[in-house]
Amino acid sequence: MRTLSCADCRHFSHSPLDVEAAFPGLCSLGSGYASVRSDDGICAVHDRYVAASSVCAAFSASTCTRQS
Repeated sequence: MRTLSCADCRHFSHSPLDVEAAFPGLCSLGSGYASVRSDDGICAVHDRYVAASSVCAAFSASTCTRQS
């Protein structure tokens, strides 16, 4: 059985555009599309970059906003 993680949460965004918007200047270092980013993204609750495999008490699966 798979454990639910931030990747499954409605507050998590995997969108490269959202990652780039959260980190102004990232484009000068590379891109939000970088392969080293894997499936990581931005948590709207904590307003920070998190690993897709992270878990927290604010998890909510009611609506999925994750983009591939």
